[in-house]
Amino acid sequence: MHTQSFLSHSSEASESLGLELSLTLHSAPKGDRTPVKILVIGSREAVTTTVHTLHHLRFAEIFEWTDFLTAPPDHQGFHLRSGEVMKALVKYLPHG
Repeated sequence: MHTQSFLSHSSEASESLGLELSLTLHSAPKGDRTPVKILVIGSREAVTTTVHTLHHLRFAEIFEWTDFLTAPPDHQGFHLRSGEVMKALVKYLPHG
């Protein structure tokens, strides 16, 4: 029987972890930065596509977004469709 490992080599894994920690620290709140909260609401496919597009544009790393959340019920004219989901992101921008 042939087995295959799906884990990265330890050096690759540590580099990936280092990058993730660095980006997480970069996104952490600081006194000189203002939080901006971003919601993407729609079908799972549309939300995933949007998150990946923003990643390719270097706006945010995919791991910075929350897991899928249930979209809230309709509120003050903000019409949501049944089954829609959302992901949230908080970016910290320099005061300006």
